[in-house]
Amino acid sequence: MGNLQRSVVRRAMTPNNAGTPLVAPLASSVLYHYENASQLEAVHNGEIEGFDYARDGDPNAVSLADKLSWMEGAKAGIMTSSGMSAISAVFLAVLEKGDCIAAASQLYGRSLLMTKNDLPRMGFETHRFDASDPSTFTEAIKPGTRVVLAEIISNPMLRVTHFTELAEAAKKAGALLLVDNTFTTPSNFNPLAHGADLVMHSVTKILSGHSDLNLGYLGGNDPAVIERVLEVTKTMGLNSSPYNCWMAERGLNTFDLRLDRAQQNAKKLAQLLETHPMVTKVHYPGLESHPDHDLAKSMLAGFGTIVSFVLKGARPQADAFLKAAENIPYGPTLGDVATIVIMPAAASHRKVPPNERRALGIEDNLIRVSLGIEDFNIIETDFKAALEAAALH
Repeated sequence: MGNLQRSVVRRAMTPNNAGTPLVAPLASSVLYHYENASQLEAVHNGEIEGFDYARDGDPNAVSLADKLSWMEGAKAGIMTSSGMSAISAVFLAVLEKGDCIAAASQLYGRSLLMTKNDLPRMGFETHRFDASDPSTFTEAIKPGTRVVLAEIISNPMLRVTHFTELAEAAKKAGALLLVDNTFTTPSNFNPLAHGADLVMHSVTKILSGHSDLNLGYLGGNDPAVIERVLEVTKTMGLNSSPYNCWMAERGLNTFDLRLDRAQQNAKKLAQLLETHPMVTKVHYPGLESHPDHDLAKSMLAGFGTIVSFVLKGARPQADAFLKAAENIPYGPTLGDVATIVIMPAAASHRKVPPNERRALGIEDNLIRVSLGIEDFNIIETDFKAALEAAALH
């Protein structure tokens, strides 16, 4: 009988260890075993700390959320499966029938589509404002507005939000101010310290830094709001993966070093592009020619790692540029250790109607560059060669 009671599928419990791991262990288990029902009920009631089912929470998510909350000055924070799921969870958690949303006119393409198409389809009215023009705030943000959504530095035009005025307008209307701080990072600006209610990140990008995971973060100073959002992530299955959280926490260890180097490279590239005859326009808040340079200088600790520019010519010139820049990956992400380029009109904003894209300044030959941590001499050589190739077409 003894052999019949043994099986390799009968799990052994984790061995006891008096030591503390230097590196956070990966908690891949979906299930957390308890001695009896009363013990698990105590976890559910908040009487003791613990986990029960991975969709409802796991140690890796809590560990990473705690670190990001510390960086953002948030009292509470949660992890989600992506940046977009973090935004979605907020809307699903706080909006009620008849509520209105105010959204910046310049946002990541999927954020634009959500606020333009999906939320109105569900019965929520959306109003637009220009985050770089405070005169547009009061018309869009008024009593009845439940959530205001904006980016500190917009994607991909890199306009800077007049944040003090925006926070005041949201507070006056009684609306929650939700800020996408992905481009800016907690090192350059902390929205919660300046009047925001909620801050989110696509952790996929600069914070984790290696293009090997999808992850979102949401933080705030009202634990009750964060708890409501957390319940939605559990119900709707928007939770993060323990493995992705474990990987992101590892990437976060080098965040400061990566950010400093990438920002240095971004400034140098912006200066190079501004003087090149094949470039008609450069968007980078660190340049004095940028319309929001003074605001950025007074508000931000750094100007970011992203540069956008308009290449002279049309699609043949852009194709020649991209082909010649063969050592620079082309793809719809940013914040990697390597420099990456993309054409927003053909990628992140491809589903935004062309006339609306152009109204936002997103020209067909606009190229967005996410600067990596390479030696700038390498980046300079690649860009000069690509620009020269574009000039021949």
